[in-house]
Amino acid sequence: MQGNFIYINWEQVNNLVISYGITSADFVNGMPEVPQRIVLIDGKLEGNQVNSHTRFQTVTGQNSVREFLLSRTDSPKMWLDYHESDDLDLMMPSEIAELLYMAHMGTHYHLPLYSKLQNAYAFLSTKSDFVKVYYRQMATFEHILDISMKRHLRLLHSNRWMMFNRPFSVSEVPKDIIQKLSAAFSEGLVFAFDQAVERRRVYLIPIRLQEHPERQNWWHDRMDVYETTHQVGTLKYDVEQKQWSIEITDETPFTENEMDL
Repeated sequence: MQGNFIYINWEQVNNLVISYGITSADFVNGMPEVPQRIVLIDGKLEGNQVNSHTRFQTVTGQNSVREFLLSRTDSPKMWLDYHESDDLDLMMPSEIAELLYMAHMGTHYHLPLYSKLQNAYAFLSTKSDFVKVYYRQMATFEHILDISMKRHLRLLHSNRWMMFNRPFSVSEVPKDIIQKLSAAFSEGLVFAFDQAVERRRVYLIPIRLQEHPERQNWWHDRMDVYETTHQVGTLKYDVEQKQWSIEITDETPFTENEMDL
């Protein structure tokens, strides 16, 4: 599926964000710190070590982890970070089975944020390029989303003005705007950068709400996305003033589920 857009669906109870359009580079650049250690739970990708207790492949060393996270692979990446080198040795057989279940089914049996691992993330990518991430701290996702939104806007701008090839700096998305948007993340939001228009040096980016969550897995192209969503607002970026703003035309999804990240 191609398209310059971001899709966000946040399961608040589990701190799970299902997304499309947030790349591995966005994720790495938005992390407070790249983990020193991750464990690979799907058995299809190789790390640089093997944990003898769980028999899972691991990637050890911050540079190696960064390289793995940014690498292109044919198989989906499924991993958890962990704090100390011997943390995996504390995993119970039932917990190892839960990780195998999650890798096989693409969803959790129990919440995969373990106190013994002190993991900040449980990361599951899919062959359809959707990504599922369980976050211990949702503020981390807020920063990752900011990084991704700025990249999508730069892509939009460069596609329109590629002849001039001028540097285009983008300001951070204000926290109050992201928190306003977060109230509707649980409904499923699309930031439609490829439907954006420019008026008087202001980019107008439609914000669209998912109408049929059950159809998400059947999206094949961006027209499927837009046929199953409707516009509820506009995200704006003033190029001259370097300022973001937001206009909401349907307040309902932004008031019924208000919750801070």
